Amino acid sequence: MRQTTQLLLLLTLFAGSAMGQTDVGNIYCDTAVEDGVNVVFGALAGLGLPATMVFVGRSGLSYMRASGNPNQQNEARRDLILSLVGLGVVVLAIVAPELITKFGDNVGFGFSDCVTPF
Repeated sequence: MRQTTQLLLLLTLFAGSAMGQTDVGNIYCDTAVEDGVNVVFGALAGLGLPATMVFVGRSGLSYMRASGNPNQQNEARRDLILSLVGLGVVVLAIVAPELITKFGDNVGFGFSDCVTPF
């Protein structure tokens, strides 16, 4: 009996707030969480892409200036690969919320517009 009562209490507690929401994340609208999401993704796009391009350019120049030295070529190649992996991570972080939203729409749930960046 005690376990049943606890289960009903938990269901009542958590189902009440979830039942009133039409989209996941509605409770974050007009709060600091919404501002934080916008700041993080703005910084990611505003700083991540240019920084990645600088590192790609720098490693490309290092590779061209290696002048046949295999150690310098390998180091420049490693830096270039790591820079491109970083670019992939930044692009994936920017594109992932859209992909998750599209997938969620097909499955039957949606995200609130206030927590979806861009």
